[in-house]
Amino acid sequence: MTRTLAEALHDACAVVGIQPPNHHVKPGQWVRTNTLGKNGKGDGAVLIFDDERGGMVWNHQTARNQRFRIDGANDNAPVDPRMEAKRKAREAEREKERRQVERVCADIVRACRSEVHPYLEKKGFPDELGLVCDDPREHFPRGRFGDLLAKAMPEGEGPFLIVPGRVGKTITTIQFITPDGAKKNILRGVMSGASHRIATGRDTWVCEGIGTAMTVRAALRLLGASVTVLSAFSASNVGQVAEAIAGSRIAADHDKPVEALEGLGAGEFYARRSGRKWTMPKVAGEDFNDLHQREGLRAVALHLREAMG
Repeated sequence: MTRTLAEALHDACAVVGIQPPNHHVKPGQWVRTNTLGKNGKGDGAVLIFDDERGGMVWNHQTARNQRFRIDGANDNAPVDPRMEAKRKAREAEREKERRQVERVCADIVRACRSEVHPYLEKKGFPDELGLVCDDPREHFPRGRFGDLLAKAMPEGEGPFLIVPGRVGKTITTIQFITPDGAKKNILRGVMSGASHRIATGRDTWVCEGIGTAMTVRAALRLLGASVTVLSAFSASNVGQVAEAIAGSRIAADHDKPVEALEGLGAGEFYARRSGRKWTMPKVAGEDFNDLHQREGLRAVALHLREAMG
């Protein structure tokens, strides 16, 4: 039975964990929407194809995406040359924007100063030095694309804590964090496979947020462990990064259950799927920095020691 376009769109949104737009979506234009996860305002996107028989949805927090059609059989239908030309033009434009973003990310990181930041103080690390920038917008290109980058910044004023994400030696994304803790990764940056290393050692642990990564690093040092600690920004990317590193472990967030993720929280779902050893706090809704703040660093160290076996 053929579904309506709206039904197909809603089903795809449920799969990736974003909210369907509450208004009509014009074909050929990406429309922003919210995710179902934390800090998810504007982190979802929906595209309706020009033929209005399908489209694509993205969750930029988790990097999950899903194509959809009102009738799967239509995927094998002959391609309209005009629509194919439009698709290729959009892909070329997106690749151009991706390269622009890489240059912007590099410029912002070069312009940062190393100093303490209110967000890190709130996370329990008042003396920790981070990359800090008063206004990253100064490094955005002029014109439409620069305006889009600025619009996708987190709400709030600087100074911003800058967390760069690298794939190899290339900075492919950066996370902006305000003093109040609002977070966004740069629009059009490539988060998939990217991470930020805050320690280097024998064993590797992968975490989601920078605050959690600092807590895990401090707790493992308390145990005398030699560790590499990576912040990978999102639950799905934590799994992807860990899966690529033999013998790595995951310190997952204990997220609320999501029906689209088999009833599991995002942290647990992607940790399980990675095939790596993993652990998460026992209290629902907490990450390891929350446990650190509530019970102290020793409680985190004891938990991780038990998880290490």
